[in-house]
Amino acid sequence: MPRTREVRAFPLTDLQIRAADDTAGTLRFRGRAIVYDSLSEDMGGWRERIVPGAATRTLSGNPDVRFLINHDPNLLLARTAAGTATLVEDDAGVLVEADMADVSYARDLAVSLERGDINQMSFGFWVTADGWASNIHEVYGIDLDGGDVSVVTYPAFAATSAELRSAAARQLGQAPRQPDPEQVTRAMAEVRAGKVLSAANRQLVQDARDALDALLDAADRSIPAPDLYPLERARHRLREYELLAQL
Repeated sequence: MPRTREVRAFPLTDLQIRAADDTAGTLRFRGRAIVYDSLSEDMGGWRERIVPGAATRTLSGNPDVRFLINHDPNLLLARTAAGTATLVEDDAGVLVEADMADVSYARDLAVSLERGDINQMSFGFWVTADGWASNIHEVYGIDLDGGDVSVVTYPAFAATSAELRSAAARQLGQAPRQPDPEQVTRAMAEVRAGKVLSAANRQLVQDARDALDALLDAADRSIPAPDLYPLERARHRLREYELLAQL
């Protein structure tokens, strides 16, 4: 089974922005990307806690982690594999220390950070060990290799996978959420009109994406019938939902 990437966000703390040295044009960044032992916001009747030490194993393996703006691979600031970023674990979580690339968007970011316009961080990861304590999802282990840490303007606090949402529904005795097609269509229209996708509409898009992904998976394992939803149209729609869910 393929790994499913998760995304979480926290308020940006331990922030430091300074010149790498007296002569270099590069900027040095320091901030906390992962916070341990802190309950998340309500994620639909359940909350989450990342247990202290959850990143110990992955960090011991020198993971390749990119430091980005808004999870955008085109806005690369630093990378652990290049030695320009370092992840440091302490009792409170994981700190990111990076010598940011000497590019215009890094300098623009520094201004926004110092003004407080951007004040949150997010990280992309995979859950390797977890469990439930009542309605609290406890994450004991994470994998960061191939993931990223990002400073974000619109954090997707509850960007959880379909698998995790289903597990939460089973834990709480709830039926899986089914997206309303008309609401999804309205959400897509708002984005195309240049509006920011709200947290509720983002969740709608993610639910629609997961439902369509399941439909395609079932279709790939069966013989298509003429009255089935056209597969090429479904695949095109899925690509749209995936892009929207990343906004």
